[in-house]
Amino acid sequence: MIGRPRTGPLAVALLALLLVGCTSGETQVQTVEGLVLEVVGDSPADIDAFTLRTDEGGALRFSLGALDSADGGFPASHLREHQALAESIRVTYRVEEGLNVAVRLEDAE
Repeated sequence: MIGRPRTGPLAVALLALLLVGCTSGETQVQTVEGLVLEVVGDSPADIDAFTLRTDEGGALRFSLGALDSADGGFPASHLREHQALAESIRVTYRVEEGLNVAVRLEDAE
């Protein structure tokens, strides 16, 4: 009998594994620009987190990961200066377990 092929449980399981494999393992990096609203830390050099008002008007909270300071990136301690002068910054970040983790801070252009 010629007919359409049956899709068995094995085929469904393989498809599910392929889909999971394509979406896991890599965290998408995102970039946003805005003004520093708040900087949280025990001292000017010891920064734990900060809040950014985006150019679109929303507010995003960031914790800090290992920051890339090459080629114009700056350390977290420089956030307070940007906050005081109301100068925009660009934040490159990834979402890890529902938290925004900053990995690069730069002057916005």
